[in-house]
Amino acid sequence: MILNRYIIITPAKNEAQFIEKTINSVINQTVKPLAWIIVDDGSSDSTSEIVKKYTDTYSYIQLVQREKNDSRNFGSKVFAIREGFKEINELEYDFYCNLDADVSFEPNYFETLLKKYDEDPILGICGGRVYDLVDGKFIEQKSSDESVAGPVQFFRKKCYEEIDGYQPSPIGLVDAIAEVTARMKGWETKTFTDVLVKHHRKMSSANNTNYTIALREGRTDYHLGYHPIWHILRSFERIVTAPIILGSILRTFSFAKCYWVKEKRIVDAEFINFIRKEELKKIRVKLKSLFRKP
Repeated sequence: MILNRYIIITPAKNEAQFIEKTINSVINQTVKPLAWIIVDDGSSDSTSEIVKKYTDTYSYIQLVQREKNDSRNFGSKVFAIREGFKEINELEYDFYCNLDADVSFEPNYFETLLKKYDEDPILGICGGRVYDLVDGKFIEQKSSDESVAGPVQFFRKKCYEEIDGYQPSPIGLVDAIAEVTARMKGWETKTFTDVLVKHHRKMSSANNTNYTIALREGRTDYHLGYHPIWHILRSFERIVTAPIILGSILRTFSFAKCYWVKEKRIVDAEFINFIRKEELKKIRVKLKSLFRKP
C-alpha cells in the first residue's frame, strides 16, 4: 500500500522565474508529501513572496528563509538542505526528495516512484529522466540509468542516513558523490526512463556559458576519480554537444590540467577505486557488445 510517508526539501535561490512550475507540480500530485520545506537561501528576487502565496492554503508547505548571501555555491545549497531538515526533526517518514526549484513533472510522479520502492527493497536512490530546456526544446540529459540527476534525487531514508547525507563541497558534485557512496554501501541507484522530468534551464547553466560548463565537466571527471579512458570515452560521446568538438577538447584539457598541477581531489582512494571498477566493468560490457557475433 502506497503511503505519503515522504518529505521534500527544496533549496531555492533566486528562482522566481521557475519555482511556481515546481509548486504546481507538487500540489497536483496524486500522493502528497507529509511535508515540503522550501528554504529560500537568501534570494534577492520574489522567490519567497511566491512561496508565501501557497503556505496558507497547503499546510504541508513551509517556507524557511536564510540570510542573504550574494554568492551561488554548492556548499550553501547543502547547508540550506540541512536547515530544512531541522524543521522535520520529529516527523516520521520513510523517503526524502531533494527537489530543485526549476523542475516540473506529471501528477503521478511520486506515486510511481513510491511503487518502485515497494517493489525493490535495496533501491536507495531513484528519480525520473530529466530533460533540460535548451534553445526552446527539452533535450534528454545523457547519463547512465544508474545515475540519478541531482535536481530530483529521491532517497530511501535509511540510505540517506547511511551515506551521512549530502556533504558540502566548494566545487559541487554533492549529488554524484551521494549516489556513488550509496552504491558502495550496497544500495541500488536508478533513473526510471519512463518517468519524465522537465528541467526549465540547462543543467549548470546559471551564470555559466557552454565553454565554462565544458571546462567544469572536465574538472568534475577528475575530482570524481574517473579513469582517463572513461573520461575520453565520455568526452567523445559529447562531441556534438555545444560547443561542437571544441567542448570535448575543453573537457579533456581541463581534465588533463588537473592531473598536471596535481590538484587535490575531493574524494578518497576508496571512492576512486570503486568508481573505476564500475567504469572498467562498463567498458568490458561495451567491448563485448561490439565484438559479439550477430
